[in-house]
Amino acid sequence: MSLKYLELKNLSGKCSKLVFILHGYGADAKDLVSIATYWQRFLPEAHFCLPNAPNICQINPNGFEWFDLMQTNEEKIIEESLISLKKLESLIDKKLELLNLKLEDLFMVGFSQGTMVSIQYAIGQQKEIAGVLGYSGKIFNYDLFNEQLKSKPKIKFLHGNIDEIVPVEEMYKAVDFLKIKKFNVDFRVYDNLKHAISPAGLSDGLNFIKK
Repeated sequence: MSLKYLELKNLSGKCSKLVFILHGYGADAKDLVSIATYWQRFLPEAHFCLPNAPNICQINPNGFEWFDLMQTNEEKIIEESLISLKKLESLIDKKLELLNLKLEDLFMVGFSQGTMVSIQYAIGQQKEIAGVLGYSGKIFNYDLFNEQLKSKPKIKFLHGNIDEIVPVEEMYKAVDFLKIKKFNVDFRVYDNLKHAISPAGLSDGLNFIKK
């Protein structure tokens, strides 16, 4: 079954970027559509696509999950994540073809679990995408990362220093790991920010895509 999604079409006659925005655990596309609405004014050539994860969330039946965080069996988590990745890849391929764009025109933006999936998708492609922007995220499985690593896109992490869901230490661990792997990786940590996206984070994310 294909992913359901929201989209905001490019405001200008020319479309030069495709921006996928992936929600976090237990949320849905509507949660992040305000980001696309805000960025769209500054990125008139960008087409935004916000998919719902394929699975109903185990702890919030009104939301969705890319993989089950309540699951203790690591193999099942990886299996579920790979199924989600395949469905995501299918939707991205379809959108790139429809818009006559290439992988290098694609930006992946994620929040929390959406960051984890965005990174895993991007590094598994044969060619580098334009970039990955990760809010409140991390690498969710380092063995799977190593197994699927094919390309090294630019990655930027934006994280709160008092994030109670994904501790900032997890972000630092991911940055150190990616630097060892020779990725072009950058980050910014915001004071007194929990598991959320701040106005400053919105601006920094916009600048990353514009550059």
